Amino acid sequence: MPLENPDRCDFLDNSVCLQPFPNDYFTVDADTPTGRKLDIQRESAPANTLGVHVDTTDINRGDGFSPGNLITIKVPGLETPAAFENSGLVPITDLHRYDDPEQAAIVIDAATGERQPIWAELDSNPTTVDPTDDSPGGVNTDPDNTGPVNLIIRPARNFEYGHRYIVALRNLRDADDQPIEAPIGFRVYRDGLPTEQEAVESRRPHMESIIDDLVEKAGVDRPSLYTAWDFTVASQQSVTGRALEMRDDAFESLGDTDLADRVIQGDSPNVVITGTCDAEPLLPIQLGCEVDTGDIPGLPVLAPPSQPDGSQVIRYVDGVLTGIPCYLDLPLCIPGSKFAFNSEDEITPIPGNTMNVPFRCAIPRSTQPGAINNSPVSPATPGIYGHGLLGSLDQINAANSTANAGNSIWCATNWDGFSSYDIPTVLTALTDMSNFNKLADRMQQGLVNFMMLGRAMLHPEGLASKSAFKLDTDNNPLTDNSVSVIDTSGFPNNRLKYLGISQGGIMGGALIALTPDADRGVLDVPGMNYSTLLRRSVDSDNYFKLPLVGLYANYTDKSELPVLLSLVQLLWDRGEANGYALNMTDDPLPNTPPHDVLMRVAFGDHQVSNAAAEVEARTIGAGVYSPGLHPGRHWDSDPFMGIPKIGDFPFSGGSLMVYYDGGPVGYDGTKGPGTATPPTQNVPPRTEWGYGGDPHSYPRASADAITQGVSFLDTGAIPACSTGGYCYANGWTGP
Repeated sequence: MPLENPDRCDFLDNSVCLQPFPNDYFTVDADTPTGRKLDIQRESAPANTLGVHVDTTDINRGDGFSPGNLITIKVPGLETPAAFENSGLVPITDLHRYDDPEQAAIVIDAATGERQPIWAELDSNPTTVDPTDDSPGGVNTDPDNTGPVNLIIRPARNFEYGHRYIVALRNLRDADDQPIEAPIGFRVYRDGLPTEQEAVESRRPHMESIIDDLVEKAGVDRPSLYTAWDFTVASQQSVTGRALEMRDDAFESLGDTDLADRVIQGDSPNVVITGTCDAEPLLPIQLGCEVDTGDIPGLPVLAPPSQPDGSQVIRYVDGVLTGIPCYLDLPLCIPGSKFAFNSEDEITPIPGNTMNVPFRCAIPRSTQPGAINNSPVSPATPGIYGHGLLGSLDQINAANSTANAGNSIWCATNWDGFSSYDIPTVLTALTDMSNFNKLADRMQQGLVNFMMLGRAMLHPEGLASKSAFKLDTDNNPLTDNSVSVIDTSGFPNNRLKYLGISQGGIMGGALIALTPDADRGVLDVPGMNYSTLLRRSVDSDNYFKLPLVGLYANYTDKSELPVLLSLVQLLWDRGEANGYALNMTDDPLPNTPPHDVLMRVAFGDHQVSNAAAEVEARTIGAGVYSPGLHPGRHWDSDPFMGIPKIGDFPFSGGSLMVYYDGGPVGYDGTKGPGTATPPTQNVPPRTEWGYGGDPHSYPRASADAITQGVSFLDTGAIPACSTGGYCYANGWTGP
């Protein structure tokens, strides 16, 4: 039997060294919670155009694969829509078929034989032509480029931590409806063909156990198998352990060690105010809108805010949290820093290393004297805001409508690791993905920074103690009668809110799972699992297509891109919702209270895939607002498989996903054009391809979405939309 590098490549799929992936062939026995440890050789990983393979050192510290891992394999003959249809694979358009008795692609829990909800798809990127100045391109407009086309299987609900799964393909057929013969690398096991090759025979007992489990636990007919293999999902400790260790240490430095009790103990982080920006007729603390950070080191250059007009916000306040623990390997946790490890693979921060964390807050008009029922100063409830893709804290104005409607004060900091200040590191990683750990590691530091900002908002000795956050009945902040506009009256039992939009809705899922100080969060236009999101997002164009430094310029083998994205997802899990979704709501992480989330989804979103949002909803146990979408609008023939439909409102039963429909193509809305149902392939819904306008910003401007968000954050109750039925945005009122 032909073998090529069997010590580091799996001969079940000879097209790409690491395929099929994920795969316990690339693990070894270890003293870990799963009993496994990743053992992916660097020479086996994809290489860039300079021949530099992805460094797998940090990847191999994991004790298993991603809980949201895409499964990828090359099946010669199964490379076209016709072959996919003939094989009867479960499509994204009919998820219920995942448990059909004769389903051609199955994933089972190896211990129980239970089917895992999945969908299968062909990688449509090799046969798709992207838009250019001369042509709109289109899906499957290069149908003959099937060489790099892989079959991809995705979990419709995340895999469980620490579980072992078996993947099986059977009864596959080509475009001419002819059976596809199993590869020799699998037939030697399925058919009991003996060899004299040690690499083959040493694996035989394990492969026999896989086939036996499929036959006995899943009722699979042995001769029907095209191939099968297994993989182990990383443990909770492996995925979330670093962030938990950092979080617990940071709060312990403040004097709080019991983070599950919902009681604030100890001190506030140290707060320095660096600037204010006032609307008229508020008496300004200082003229102009300058930010003066003085000699505070390690801060990014930050433009001052624009003067608010007073309609929603009366003051912006800039400041810095100083002396926040830094857990990375460079002073002040500057961009490009990463974890350092000892011989036991434990993170080893520089002793005494700290960083300074900038923030900006928006004080709403509702706090002003007379703004609410002619009342005096109305202290606002505190919340932290998570900004969008590679943005910064200056996007705090996206929370203004919620702030004024709910009398809440919002503060933002940068998503360190994935902010505008990390773009140089992003570009470095796109040229050589060996640098990706610098992003993922700083993302975890960023999660700590957000939690420290939240604690400073809740603590009466934090932000609330500063004159920049005080007013009196004459709008004067500097009198003896001035009071804080931040409501800390419930201390030490007061609670925080969270609102994140786009990237803030993705990484915010990780923050919600980790924070001890919030019970509820709104994830606006959310999703999870960047290995799913990236190929389905128009935003990827800005970085993947860059000349010289873009991903496509440096990793030119399209057949390896699914594996490449899978490898970096193993690191990304530690900083985004995909790694934390199993513990985001009612099964919390250790030393952490439970949480609820409201997912506000823009139907047909061009930037954050609706499909990924639905996977998140299934994983966290959220329901879906019902009625959700008008018949025929959703891509699935029977939508919301595995997501409970909630039709009684107000709903106070936990987490909920709500679709906001901004109207179909051809509708000219108040915020932009209507939107088509998103493509069923793993490509973005592009305007050039007829998918209409991008509704990404529509929910945040919807009166219903704002009302639901405010009510949920304040009380946990989600009201019905104003129609009493479907939820709309963009001025759409239904067909």
